[in-house]
Formats: sequence, C-alpha cells, structure tokens
Amino acid sequence: MANKSVYQDFDTDALVYFGLEQDTIYGVLSGSSDVSKVLCTQDRTTYEKINTILTVPTESEHTFITKKKAFILPKCNVSQDRIKAALKEHSISITNDYTLADLIIGHEDIEGYKLENAENIPSTSMMNKLWNYETTKGRTDATHPKEIAIHNSGLEVIVTPKLLNSVRYYDLVMEDSLYDSWMLTGMAINLAHIIETTNVSVVDCETVLHTSATKMILDEELFNDLKSQLDAYGDDRALAFKIIPTIDYKTNYHLLWQFAQDCDNITYADSRDKDLQYWLNISRFKEFGRKSAQEMILWLEENKKLCKTTFKYLEPIVRNEISIHNRDLYTFKVAVKKEYQQYLK
Repeated sequence: MANKSVYQDFDTDALVYFGLEQDTIYGVLSGSSDVSKVLCTQDRTTYEKINTILTVPTESEHTFITKKKAFILPKCNVSQDRIKAALKEHSISITNDYTLADLIIGHEDIEGYKLENAENIPSTSMMNKLWNYETTKGRTDATHPKEIAIHNSGLEVIVTPKLLNSVRYYDLVMEDSLYDSWMLTGMAINLAHIIETTNVSVVDCETVLHTSATKMILDEELFNDLKSQLDAYGDDRALAFKIIPTIDYKTNYHLLWQFAQDCDNITYADSRDKDLQYWLNISRFKEFGRKSAQEMILWLEENKKLCKTTFKYLEPIVRNEISIHNRDLYTFKVAVKKEYQQYLK
C-alpha cells in the first residue's frame, strides 16, 4: 500500500519501462533524521516524458465522471476539500493511496522551479531540475543523528541546509557533484508507469472544478453583493472569500473586469487561502485589474471572447475616457469603427 509521500520505493518494472534502471539512486533528508530515496538522471527526454504523462489530461469534462476513485497529485493549488466536494457530485471518492485510484487529478505544479546551489529540496516535489549539488555518505565516526542516519542508509545523500544546519560543511566528506541533473521520486516514476500501462487516466484539476454544479455566474446582483461584503469586515468579508472561488470566470467578462477594478484589494487577502489564491490567478483577476476598458476589449477580441453584451458595457466607458483638445476651434465627431459596429446591433 502506498502513502501520500512522494518518496516511494522504486518499482523495478517502472525503472526498466522508462530505461532508468542504470541511473543512480541518491538519498535526501526528508525528516529530522530520515533518509528517503530519489533518482537522478541525465536523461532529460525521459524526465519530460514522465512530466507529460502526469500532467497532460487524458479525460475530458464529459468522460472523467465515469471514474470511481481519485488521487490528487501533491502541491495542488486547490484545497482537497474543494476538489473532494466537486468529485462527490459525480460519486467519485478521494484516496491517499495512488495504487487504488483509477483517476489522477493532475496539475502543472508537480515540478517546481529549478533548485540550485544546495538549496533545500521540498518534500512535496515529485520531480525537479537540480543544479550544483554535492553528495556525502556521512563519516563512520559521525556523532550527529542526521549524519549517522546518512551513514547507516548506505546511500550518497544530497547535501542541503537540512544537513548543513546541523553539521559543518567542512566536516563532511563529499562524494559526488550533481551539476546538472534531473531528479525523480518513486511516486513520479511509479505513477507514470501505472498511467502508461493500465486504465488509470488523468484529468486536470480545473476541469473537475469547472464541471461542478456549485459554480456561480457573476451577474449584477452577485457583483453588488460581493462589493458590499468586501467593504464590510468579519463574517461578511469571510463569506465573500468563500464565494469568490466558486465564480465561473469564463462568463460575463465585463463584470469580471469591473469586479477587478473595484475590488483589487482582495489580491492582498490571506495568502494561505489556497482556493481564493488559485481563483485570483486562473481568472486573471490581477491582470484585468490593471487593464483599461479599451485594453480589455482588445484582449477579449484577440482571445475570441468579445460579445455584444461585453462590448456594450465596456465601450461607453472607453468613450467617456476620450480626450480631445483644441475644442475652442474645432468640433469633433466620434464613431465606433466599422469592424466593431456588429457588437452594437
């Protein structure tokens, strides 16, 4: 039975399947004195293949609902409670054991930014690019529990501040240098192998959320209610923060733009609220808050999202912002360009 930790024992069949059986397995300090295993390879192509298997959806919003049990990949930006509620609408449960799942909830954050110069390796990272690291086996006469654990593991362990905060760098015996390596955990390799060789499939987290019946349409009434709640404090404001992540950001772009203009202060809300921060990011709330009405129209047109309702809402705002000089000598007539007149009919 597997657990939620990314540090799983490597499945030999999975290593052979991806041609990684000859690559070196190193250790990482994953707890106070725990040593876990990771694999480091120079094979960037295979590394990227595994990343693709884990993140590219194989199910759509219409097909994933036939599944029964889902596993959420670590580092997901949406809370488990919200995903669980959305899946429950389709009678899909969540498991912490990926070997029991027939559906993987994927996302693009399983691979963090490039780790370099011996910085700590996050314990939730399934895979990462490593640059400029060293390894040690620990000394036979070690006295600190961390170095003793390293020595007893029999592995070359990647040196990070988790060790260096307890043992001086110059007291360690270095074994190898990892200047340019691709790190993979047991969970990444094993799970990619399961997806490739069984009927386990992948669906994007956003697809699951977008199919939820609890999605709310941002109309004038909801917009005004949210503004009032956000201007208040305490329970009203907290309620608004719970409602916002349920808003369908793919409809009524004009009101979403107006919401971003009027309530940009929510971008400074509690960063620990994963669902709110996820919505602010994926809805482009911050970006829309910086756009003028004209810039919003042009963005919508470029992305083929401009409609009559949105144009009729935004165009008068643009018109009101027209600045004309020399009024004492001239008269001016302003008209919407021919290519945009279709949105006024």
